[in-house]
Amino acid sequence: MSPANLEKIEPPSDEKIQELVHKQNMIIFTCTFYSNTNDLRLHQCLKTLQDPLYGASTIPIVVVDGSPPEVHELLKSTTGAIVRKEQKTYGKGKGGALREAAMVASSLPGSTESTLLCWQEAEKSDMMRCWVEEVLAQSQSSDDIICPAREDGCFRQSYPIEQYHSESYGNYYLNTIMREELEGRDNTCSGIDWHFGPFAFRRSLLNLWMEYKGTSYDAQLIPIVAAIRKGHRVNSNVAVTFELDERMKRQEEGSLDFIEKRLHQLNDLDPKVKQFWKDPLYC
Repeated sequence: MSPANLEKIEPPSDEKIQELVHKQNMIIFTCTFYSNTNDLRLHQCLKTLQDPLYGASTIPIVVVDGSPPEVHELLKSTTGAIVRKEQKTYGKGKGGALREAAMVASSLPGSTESTLLCWQEAEKSDMMRCWVEEVLAQSQSSDDIICPAREDGCFRQSYPIEQYHSESYGNYYLNTIMREELEGRDNTCSGIDWHFGPFAFRRSLLNLWMEYKGTSYDAQLIPIVAAIRKGHRVNSNVAVTFELDERMKRQEEGSLDFIEKRLHQLNDLDPKVKQFWKDPLYC
């Protein structure tokens, strides 16, 4: 179905949002930017938000969007999600948009200190199923933060092969650093799928993400390191059978641009995470 033929859907009322928050005790939040209505990632985002079982009709989803007007209106009028125009109130880049979306999510009707605020990229459509069927089923009320991990078979089969190897390597590297830094300490977090992306935290820990001013992927990960250093419980033992959409694998596998993106991530993000184990805490 083309974007022009999508059915119009009214944004949810405050009463409906509160009902969904109480039912799920979770809120999904994300940020988006698509240059035009033909973008494959936009269509993946629409698939995520409009899913009849795990989309915005059953789970409260906040989207902070920086796209051109025609894309923004499409997201706002056809998905049932809580779509806000990006204001750059909390800084630039992906980090600023993430903080903006987290703040909107934390302010929704029905949200409490124990509500899970769940970050994911909007294009990871299958992750919505994983939150409900796998993450919530395996999580504990004592978890402050949840870092789901990809089941290795699904990871290897559904991702571009270059991404599978680069992110596996990055995870080994960052987990080795973590184990060395935590040696001799009482810690339940033995390994994290750092490069997966999705994570969840209790609203009571919102300040960890709001007070870190990173502008890219570090805005996701550095607050997790801060939480571990401050003694919060991080559950990284939730394995999910997430599968990337095959169209995204076809688009990215064998692409020099995407291979270099993975290489840049290893060379830019991972050293920042390593360094923060030694840097002063920001909050």
